[in-house]
Amino acid sequence: MRFGGEHCGKGSARRTYGRVRRAVPRIRSSGKCGISDETTQRGDSSARRDGDSPEDLLRRARTHRILDFAVKTLSKYVLREHLTPLLGGFAIIMFVFVMDFVLDMLNLMITKGVEPFVVLKFFALNLAWMIALAVPMACLIASLMAFGRLAEDGEINATVSSGIPFVRMMIAPIIATLLLSIAMVYFSDQILPNLNYEAKRLLRDIRRVKPTLALKERVFIDDFPGLAMFIEEVDERTNSLEGITIYDQKDRQYPRVVTAKHGTMEFDMDNDALVLDLFDGTIHEIDEADPSRHTKVDFQRQTLRFGDMGMRLERSETTRRGDREMSIADMKEVIAERESSIVKSRQAVLDLSNRAFSRAFRPADPPKETEMDAVRSLRSLARSTSQSIASQFNAIEAHERYARKYRVEVHKKWSLPFACLFFFLVGAPVGVWARKGGLGVAIGFGILFFVVYWAFLIGGEELGDRGIVAPWLAMWMSNFVLLGISGAILYRTVWSSKFGGFGFMFKFAGWLKRVLTRQNS
Repeated sequence: MRFGGEHCGKGSARRTYGRVRRAVPRIRSSGKCGISDETTQRGDSSARRDGDSPEDLLRRARTHRILDFAVKTLSKYVLREHLTPLLGGFAIIMFVFVMDFVLDMLNLMITKGVEPFVVLKFFALNLAWMIALAVPMACLIASLMAFGRLAEDGEINATVSSGIPFVRMMIAPIIATLLLSIAMVYFSDQILPNLNYEAKRLLRDIRRVKPTLALKERVFIDDFPGLAMFIEEVDERTNSLEGITIYDQKDRQYPRVVTAKHGTMEFDMDNDALVLDLFDGTIHEIDEADPSRHTKVDFQRQTLRFGDMGMRLERSETTRRGDREMSIADMKEVIAERESSIVKSRQAVLDLSNRAFSRAFRPADPPKETEMDAVRSLRSLARSTSQSIASQFNAIEAHERYARKYRVEVHKKWSLPFACLFFFLVGAPVGVWARKGGLGVAIGFGILFFVVYWAFLIGGEELGDRGIVAPWLAMWMSNFVLLGISGAILYRTVWSSKFGGFGFMFKFAGWLKRVLTRQNS
């Protein structure tokens, strides 16, 4: 399928209008109105210079005005065609996300006894990240369905035959998706982080009221520093536990093992501590001085408090915002702080090296110590200096890793909203090609391209966090892939003499597979 036609835009209309204005004196001199001979001569020379008669110029001007009006009407029509599938696709995608999330919410409310109002509030706060993911995919489905229907009904062929290029039909939706992308950038930067933070705080409060929510049955739990806990059964409604085994290795060479048949877990709001009451249990302990000695103590009730281990740490961590709960400006401040720390650590490494060099090669003093003492002193100096330098290098690596993580997240806040635009650029030509498939084909292609997009997005994020690729490339790689696919399909749809489908993509995949097979062999 080839979409051609003479381009008749506003620039061409303006040029024609100018030529008409230059030829108006000649028209007026024909007797419809009286003007001077000088004006008539100017009009005659203009008409002769342009080579067109006034009637042709007026006819072309009317044609361009009609086309100009038709293009505006067509743009509004194409936008209206996108509105219904956009809302419908958004509703379908949100329904999928919500149904997956509702199961967890019902589990909190029915099985674990959390109040319905709290569950609804937590659910409402989590709608934000669903919207951020659903809008780009809805744009893809909308472009697939809208242009597919226009092509199926022959409206695109009729429009192109009238002299309006296919690319001109895409301009209004492109502007609309660009504005939508800018709005989504604001949403992801200002609204989404605050809602994510509130959801995190609410989840922390739920776990403080229902501390057993964080516990899992028949799984080793290492949320508390120095402790490992294994529980056979957990009842979230009553906060009761069955078959408890605790391995306490905090500041100990050999772990102390505490077992109990049953117990309860509560949170002490006044003292900000997690309280674990154990019943009918035993404490096994090995003497640190003499490992052959073993102590066994039976108890009817034993109370363990974790105020200095778990909950205070959790409160400090939840008070501090993570990368998903920060705006772009906040993350840039964190990056600047980390870069400043990197500079200080590098300067510390340089100072340590200079200090060690100066001490090792300072002028010799009168001998006050034996040769062996001097060797020991040099070894001690080398050991302490190497340890200090290694510590500084570890700090530099940690700061760089932390800064890379936030740089990746900054670019992600830009790349994901602008996926709306790139998804539209892919969906429009594909919708024309798959015009007879309807909703099923649109959703199928939508899922296909969205899976490809997310594969590159997640893979790029991992590569960016590890420092293998630059953060900007890691996050924009998925959009560049969509842009390349869009350009190839659009070229074969609009400018190629015939569109052979996606055979070129399968040929490229086969060629790539053969190359990889040769390398592996």
